Amino acid sequence: MDEGSKTLEFVQGLAAGIRPDLDLPAFPEVVRRLQVALLDDRTTVKDIVTIISSEPVLSARLMQMANSAALNPGGTPVASLNNAINRMGFNLVRTVATAFALRQASRNAGLGAIRTDLESIWKSSNEVAAIGYAVARQAFGRQPDEAMIAGLLHSIGRLYLLMHVHQQAPALRDAPDFGAVVDRCHPGLGRAILAAWGLPQRICTAVENQDYLLAGGSAELEPLTRLLAAAKLAWRIEAEPGFTDQHPEAEWLLRKVNLGKGSFADLMAGSRADIDLLQQALAA
Repeated sequence: MDEGSKTLEFVQGLAAGIRPDLDLPAFPEVVRRLQVALLDDRTTVKDIVTIISSEPVLSARLMQMANSAALNPGGTPVASLNNAINRMGFNLVRTVATAFALRQASRNAGLGAIRTDLESIWKSSNEVAAIGYAVARQAFGRQPDEAMIAGLLHSIGRLYLLMHVHQQAPALRDAPDFGAVVDRCHPGLGRAILAAWGLPQRICTAVENQDYLLAGGSAELEPLTRLLAAAKLAWRIEAEPGFTDQHPEAEWLLRKVNLGKGSFADLMAGSRADIDLLQQALAA
């Protein structure tokens, strides 16, 4: 069996083992407890406050996000964790907690071999989320929490795969097509993880189809899917050196995406100040 087949076999094994209480190696215990609690329909805001309060840094992070200019444009402050969670909702709390865990993991000395990858995932997740949130607010005129959730979690499958390879089969990283297998498989893994966590179907579908623009997929997909794919492609055009040389059609594909009140490209240009605000808040 060649190395590519071993990589694919490993990915398939991970996919088969995805369950609601799945393990993300090196994630803080508080985030694991929070994830389990959010799977239970009987969980209350009080329960979530009790869990989050055990981690002062995460508590401060949630308060900071709830009071940020990006999530609180009216400027009405919240002074308690209870009110912050009520303002944000459980799905957004879960997402901010996952982003916090990713940042902690990216600083973990024991993950040195993949720290560069984790830093890249953390950065791209934040920036794609900010683009999606700001453009959704312009395009649809309502609180676009799902767009931010989809952006922050669009690489959760890549994260899951890289951490388990690092822990269980580090030699696979030397396989010639390891990167290609990860690129091809992580959206499906991401969908399976988010479905196991009970996130809305729209978010799961968007994550699964995040690369449909470059893949030549249908333009008739749901607005959230088109928004996530466009936000990711826009980020790659700006952030990845040589990307447009490899994909000269990328900017043309992006200009074809329309959402709500106009083209994605125009909406993004008109949202630049909001995008910058949210990127700063997420990266703080």
